Amino acid sequence: MVRHSVATALAALAVLIGLGLGGVWILREARASARSYVVRVPPGTAARIASGEQIEVFPQRIELKLSQYDTLVIRNDDSEPMTVGPYRIEPGQRFVQHYEGPGTFDMVCSAHGGRRLQIVVTR
Repeated sequence: MVRHSVATALAALAVLIGLGLGGVWILREARASARSYVVRVPPGTAARIASGEQIEVFPQRIELKLSQYDTLVIRNDDSEPMTVGPYRIEPGQRFVQHYEGPGTFDMVCSAHGGRRLQIVVTR
């Protein structure tokens, strides 16, 4: 009887610890996603650019304030791969860049007719 009570108490403690750790993980993930600036490349973007259409999928200059956003996420929902700087983003994939300090970053970006992307990070 005593062994059964101890086993039950240990099982309950394990469940509580698991719930606590799970709660911490969920809060951390929610906070991380709230700090992300997300840009979506819609389907058909590469075909529209290839046909000569001048489109602006997202601004050629993205400004991030560390007090609001510290992570840039670019989702490629197009059927063609794209490039951002030295990175190739396949269809259905995403590019995630975390910034810890201010700076200006100039990159080549295939999702623009002008092929340029500037990311400006400030405090």
